Amino acid sequence: MKVFEWDDLRVFLAIYRGRSVRAASKLMGVSHSTISRRLQAMESQLDLKLFVRHNEGFILTEMGEAMVERAERVESEILSMEREVFGRDALLSGPIRITMLPHIAQHLIIPHIVKFTALYPDIHIEIDANNNIVDLDRRNADIAIRFQAEPEEHLIGRKLPDFGLAVYASLNYEAEQSFTGKNPSARWLSWEKANQHGLLSRWIKTTPYAYCQVQHSIADPLALQQAVKAGLGFAYLFSFTADQDPQLKRLPDIDMQFIPAWILTHPDSVATERVKVFARFLWDALNEDKDLIQGTIN
Repeated sequence: MKVFEWDDLRVFLAIYRGRSVRAASKLMGVSHSTISRRLQAMESQLDLKLFVRHNEGFILTEMGEAMVERAERVESEILSMEREVFGRDALLSGPIRITMLPHIAQHLIIPHIVKFTALYPDIHIEIDANNNIVDLDRRNADIAIRFQAEPEEHLIGRKLPDFGLAVYASLNYEAEQSFTGKNPSARWLSWEKANQHGLLSRWIKTTPYAYCQVQHSIADPLALQQAVKAGLGFAYLFSFTADQDPQLKRLPDIDMQFIPAWILTHPDSVATERVKVFARFLWDALNEDKDLIQGTIN
């Protein structure tokens, strides 16, 4: 029997994790037909089925289950080797991939990257600005800026200033709507989905405007700020962006809320000199922006 190549095992693990050819093709960035063809080749080599096709997705057979642990062990070794090789690169040149939420990239990070690239013109910055949590273990990024209480134990974390949020409305909305009384007309905008009762719901209950209904939900912070500015409602917004908008006004008598944030790197990636230098530069730069980030500049 032919020994599987690493790409064969990657296809197998992608189908296992995605439970479909479609999901596996997205994970690997190849066509559906490529995934199907590679799976057929593997099963032909074994003369056994690795997956059973059900309506709810691909289910491992007994043979498939026996392969998972070994395939993941091979994957772990190869990823570790790649990180180690990458980590030995001490040149202040080459790419650095950083991931963060879009509004942090647009309103905080880009100006600092301009300064950094002036100092290190041979380093190429790749910004992945999205709302997803990118896997640092798989080298999908070298550096991540994340909102979380504590970093994962195996990652290296540099604590950033806590990000401040206050309650904002547009100037017209604040003047035209009632926010208190038995039947207030003002409406909260939320980043939580309907019927969710998370952090934001607890914050709202502590405000003088707890009787205002939550009417709309907008997950993206920049879109939420635009909705407030357009007069769709009022909301908790990040102060480092909302305070810069002259069409928005902080509503009075409400305590600010704060979310912890970190710069995170994988131990193998941070061994690379350019990643280490960039992470330190960002940490210093964002700490200089502490008053802006925490909302104490208004």
